[in-house]
Amino acid sequence: MSGNETEFSANMQADDETLQPFDVRDSSGRQGLIKLLIGFGILLALAFIVLKLYQPGVRDRGDPPRITADNTPFKVPPKEAGGIQTPDQDKAVFDVMDGQKPDETVTTTAAPEVPIKIPETANIKVEEPVMNRPGAEKPVIETTPEPAYTPPPREIAVPSSVAAGNSEWVVQVASVRSQADAQNVWNTLRRKHPSIVTSDFYADVRRVDLAEKGIYFRTRLAGLADKSAANQMCRALKDVGQACFVTKK
Repeated sequence: MSGNETEFSANMQADDETLQPFDVRDSSGRQGLIKLLIGFGILLALAFIVLKLYQPGVRDRGDPPRITADNTPFKVPPKEAGGIQTPDQDKAVFDVMDGQKPDETVTTTAAPEVPIKIPETANIKVEEPVMNRPGAEKPVIETTPEPAYTPPPREIAVPSSVAAGNSEWVVQVASVRSQADAQNVWNTLRRKHPSIVTSDFYADVRRVDLAEKGIYFRTRLAGLADKSAANQMCRALKDVGQACFVTKK
């Protein structure tokens, strides 16, 4: 080291400052207590906010929401204690209800006619019909009851223009909840209308999943040549009271 440099010594002191002793006990009492109280207050505020947010409670996804009623009153007194003015509130009908007679001229209509009562002592001769007189021959009238009209059974044969085939067009006649019911619908349809649902056509049962509504089985008449044949078949079924519509497979 050169002779111009100042050597470090433990006894060295700054020119303008004097080192002061530091005691941690003098500064840790009041300030620490204040900081502790501030932290405790912040925790209380956070706990109060959380309590307010979760006061209605916690529910599962499947439970219905709980809606709390408002604390404000649903009925309040009106600003005008006397109420509002109602139109036509001074009509004469209110005076009559209060027992007062209105100053109006009332014109009454004539009374209805009363039927005349014939005295019992009046001599009234009533001619008796000839057929009811003693000794008179009563005519004999022969009547033949008409038979009740019974309409003939209605059965419409399938039009000859309905060509059989293997197209994608079908006629849907029912939509039920099981495959067995769908087959029963087809069997009943063939039994009731054999001249329409002939052996040229067959049942096409389709299973469909309608999500929330469930699973359905649709009974459809298949074996048609084209859309025109399907429309003619559906019209023939409607003529005998069977609901249907044309669709694709």
